[in-house]
Amino acid sequence: MSDSALKKIAIDKINDLAAALMQKGTLIAPVREEKGSNFREIKNPQDIYLDYDNTLLSPKNIFFPQMEDFVNYQLGKDATPAKPVELNLKPAFLFGVRPCDVRSFAIMDTHFYAVGIIDPYWKARRDATTIIGYAFDLSKPADPADFYNTLGIGAADPEGSDIFMVKKDKELLLKGITPQGEALLNGLTMLAAGNAADEKYFTEYVKKGKEPRTRMMCLDDKTIAKKYEQIFENTEYWTRMADGCLSCGICTFVCPTCYCFDICDEDIFRQGARRRIWDACMFTDFTLEASGHNPRTKVYQRLRQKVCHKYSFSVRKYDVISCVGCGRCTRSCPVNIDIYSIVSEAMKA
Repeated sequence: MSDSALKKIAIDKINDLAAALMQKGTLIAPVREEKGSNFREIKNPQDIYLDYDNTLLSPKNIFFPQMEDFVNYQLGKDATPAKPVELNLKPAFLFGVRPCDVRSFAIMDTHFYAVGIIDPYWKARRDATTIIGYAFDLSKPADPADFYNTLGIGAADPEGSDIFMVKKDKELLLKGITPQGEALLNGLTMLAAGNAADEKYFTEYVKKGKEPRTRMMCLDDKTIAKKYEQIFENTEYWTRMADGCLSCGICTFVCPTCYCFDICDEDIFRQGARRRIWDACMFTDFTLEASGHNPRTKVYQRLRQKVCHKYSFSVRKYDVISCVGCGRCTRSCPVNIDIYSIVSEAMKA
């Protein structure tokens, strides 16, 4: 962690901070909605809602939209009128992100550009965005679906953020973690300097955040990856784990580290677009081949693919579990399938 000076602001003055960030670029922050909270572009600073546990949807759509056009073209013409869609990005500030979601960005970076094959759309958005992380409130009970601590993520973990925020009574303490974050903080004149007591509080809060707050099991990435190789053909286990699954795919859409997509062409009135849209390995026709053959016709096969990808394939390929324990898949599942329990049962199989 950087030794940069701590800054602070009264929570009832957060509108001033938001307004300053909006002058510098696009501000994206949690807002309260009918069913919960989600990250949205802020047009009115009063819409920012910080008294939340975690958002319903992960903020991955900020870098990886659910639908985005690559090329626009006209039907019946030659290739000349086909034009790539330019991003024309402004600086962006992703404000109030929980540590588990911040960690998911690093995992997605691995998929999208860190291993040599660069997705220019993901990378451009990442490069344009300053991440302002926000610690969980340690005074409140953790959501029972969360298990980020099992995966080595603290409730107040600054890793991956450019700026990290901790709530202290009626104030927010902000600390620059990267040079980019430090520069931004130094340019925000409405922030006051923190004192020695604030520095101590921040340090102790981060340390306390490493203590388990949720379900906890001893999970070594290499061990679980090997275990799933061993039980890959254990049909009884997988059928039992998939019992009740509807193949609705909601678990993949709310997941911060699922990145399957399809590319399709869509046209109307001779105006066409080639676009990328989210897809999911849990969908029945995800692996349907042109011949009509589908190698994953059964629900348990699709669930096996999703779980093994996160806890085995990703470990073997990238040396990281592709899950951050945010609990969204469990909270959103209409039949209460719980990935933590699936992994826990695997260790016993």
